Amino acid sequence: MDFAKHASSFGPAAELYDRIRPRYPREALLWALGERPRTIVDLGAGTGILTRLLLELGHRVIAVEPDDEMRRQIGGDARSGSASSIPVEDAALDAVTAGQAYHWFAGEPAHTEIARVLRPGGFFVPIWNVRDESVPWVAELSEVFDGSKGRDVIDERLLPADQFGPAFGPYELGLFRWSAPHTIDSLVELIRSRSYYLVADAAGRADLERRVRELAGRTFAEDQSFEMPYITYTYRAPKL
Repeated sequence: MDFAKHASSFGPAAELYDRIRPRYPREALLWALGERPRTIVDLGAGTGILTRLLLELGHRVIAVEPDDEMRRQIGGDARSGSASSIPVEDAALDAVTAGQAYHWFAGEPAHTEIARVLRPGGFFVPIWNVRDESVPWVAELSEVFDGSKGRDVIDERLLPADQFGPAFGPYELGLFRWSAPHTIDSLVELIRSRSYYLVADAAGRADLERRVRELAGRTFAEDQSFEMPYITYTYRAPKL
């Protein structure tokens, strides 16, 4: 996989991405951050899906996103930057979050930069919505969604104990089950927001759409609403 090409592919689909990608359960953020208002950078903020929830929970949030088209969807304090260049001062933050983004910048120099902007005792909180593949049709869907590329360079379902480097202590992991409503048409829209769809040629895109429709059509009626089950993996790693 051309990692840089995939990572930079989302801009042209920014409006679709913001509309169709799943949100995050409030319980996950309350578990990770508590109820006290905190100063947070949402790193790799994309279109601000996680940023907006953090703001709703009363936090002061700086969204950091390198893609101009994605960042324009955010509003508020949204800054150009990346995991290796976070535009805030040293020890300025209570937490750094990364919603559906950490796999794009895992490792160095990101870990050192994240530690730089955190106060002692602050937390790094990467979070992912993962489809619940214990449900048979969802497991089949994942073969379509992910089978052509394999998993990303890290498996967000179980990170090594030392994943975040020597500046961070052992992480805690919270799992939160929930579901999002869908139709067959919205499942097709969801795959249109994925990086491997966005970098594919016309034939590849058509094949992915056909496979999603055929799979979902074996389980659901064309106009039927149904639930996509998710498990939200929420990591909380303290800065030492």
